[in-house]
Amino acid sequence: MKRFLPMLLTLSMLFALTACGGRANNNSTSPVEDGEQQAQGSGVDNAAQSSTPSSSSTSESDNSSSEQTQVPDDTATNAIVVYFSCTGNTKAVAEKIAELTGADMYEIVPETPYTDEDLNYRNDDCRANREMNDDSARPAIAGETIDLSGYHTVYLGYPIWWGTMPQIINTFLDTYDLSGKTILPFCTSGGSGISTSVSAIRTQEPDATVTDGLRASGASDEGIGQWLEGNGQ
Repeated sequence: MKRFLPMLLTLSMLFALTACGGRANNNSTSPVEDGEQQAQGSGVDNAAQSSTPSSSSTSESDNSSSEQTQVPDDTATNAIVVYFSCTGNTKAVAEKIAELTGADMYEIVPETPYTDEDLNYRNDDCRANREMNDDSARPAIAGETIDLSGYHTVYLGYPIWWGTMPQIINTFLDTYDLSGKTILPFCTSGGSGISTSVSAIRTQEPDATVTDGLRASGASDEGIGQWLEGNGQ
């Protein structure tokens, strides 16, 4: 009997080690799977937050808004960037201005979108040329009108067509009363300046303060920040 005791003890120890090894292997798999799930989960959360940045600071925005209602001249609260963009260049500058100032944004979208052929300036009969040669042309803007009464500052952006602003900007100016507001025009252009369009805006909005305009080459243009600072923004 004594001869069998060591053998029994050895078998018992081997059995115990095998059971522990099995549990160790099972546990080593579970944390890896949990880690992958957590990584995937955090990636989804980050993507959701980046697509809706205002939702990540809702409480802060709500608190700041309630405080800023007592300061009607606050630029971030009472400013809006209004822009028209066909190719995306003006949109990029508009987004940069909104980022730097905290202003809201509104895109002027034509009821009938412009096609490449509409913008073929080599064709005298293309849509853009016909509109620019017709002082009464007022391309319709899609969507419902917006309430601009709460905004004191309007950044107005557009590309330069034939040395001035597209006729759809005139549609916007005809639609909204900007009296008493400050209008800061900005444009994107391959070479033409903005002064002609600024003069046109001043003529159409005699009761608004229209600042000197900005011609930007793109969103990375250092002149954007300088222009904003120069206008106290």
